[in-house]
Amino acid sequence: MPREATSRDWLTLLVLTVLWGSAFMFNELALSAFPPAVLVAGRIVIATVFIWGFLRLSGARLPPLGRSWLPMAVLAFFGNVLPFHLVAWAQQHIDSSTAGILMAVMPLFVLTLAHFFIPGARLSPLRVAGFVIGFSGVIMIIGPSTLLGIESSAAFWGALATLGAALSYAVNTIYARRLGPGDPLRRAAGMLIIASMLSMPAAFVELPAVVIPGMLAIVAISVLGLLATGFSTILYFRLIQGPGPAFLSMVNYLVPAWAVVAGALLLGETISQTMVMGLGLILAGIAFSEFGARAVPLLQNVRDRLLPAPPRVPVRISARPREAMDRRSSLRADRRLQARRIVRLSEGTPTLPARHRQVRRANRRPGHRPDGLAS
Repeated sequence: MPREATSRDWLTLLVLTVLWGSAFMFNELALSAFPPAVLVAGRIVIATVFIWGFLRLSGARLPPLGRSWLPMAVLAFFGNVLPFHLVAWAQQHIDSSTAGILMAVMPLFVLTLAHFFIPGARLSPLRVAGFVIGFSGVIMIIGPSTLLGIESSAAFWGALATLGAALSYAVNTIYARRLGPGDPLRRAAGMLIIASMLSMPAAFVELPAVVIPGMLAIVAISVLGLLATGFSTILYFRLIQGPGPAFLSMVNYLVPAWAVVAGALLLGETISQTMVMGLGLILAGIAFSEFGARAVPLLQNVRDRLLPAPPRVPVRISARPREAMDRRSSLRADRRLQARRIVRLSEGTPTLPARHRQVRRANRRPGHRPDGLAS
């Protein structure tokens, strides 16, 4: 059961936001020396070594070989290999801040997929409205002219690849929900081991394209593996097991904002007004989808407090309906009395007039005395 968030949990959330939001910036720095496939493989291998060492220090062991590794293979592909490759390739054509903003639509994909694959997670009108608001922000960032084919550029395909990465993360989230509970550290270690093996073939193909890396590129890929992937995984599971997923969902609003700030301050990227407005629409769509239903009762309470209640008109009860009720009751009583008399007659029980007639007949017999004595 989730507990109340402490100051330590808030600090953990802030660190997680910085690590995940800075990953786009470090991707761009590492791409100066490493091609996308080599960058992804190096990042995952470094994170695997870190998580495996942490697993050994904690005294836990990897799951036994068998069918239990098949779900971890699915999580490895949709949660690490595919989105890492798509984002790394996309950032060759778009800025890190743009990639961070477009990745913010992942919760909208999750809500849409949950409607079809999670029992009870229905798409309400508020969630549909939030989805429309969020994707209007995506259209604003990419540009209507690019979407209509008026301007064909690599930036469009880069943005589309980033959206594909967000969709892959959403599929991974839905699959993890359907998979059910399990040991998070063992699952993460097994997932990263499989992801390392899946990313190696493409890395060997692109290995000849590696440029002699400078210190900045080496630091960037090391930070991506150790902190943005390995250490952040441990922080992620600690927040899941502590305050819970609802508290962790706030990272969806903080990561895109930090990605924009890091790209502008540390890389000198230009932040246009269109990007800021698009980010605002995406975050508004997420908030509308996740918290819209909860806000309706709150808004109704606020309305009831601000608006005066209509005056109550006293209701006068006249005596006529009461008299009519009494009259109907007396009629029912008469009908019941008549019904009882009819039943007595049918059973042969003499009523009062019939008894009088029997007495008169007896008095008319010869030799009968009124006192009942023989003459």
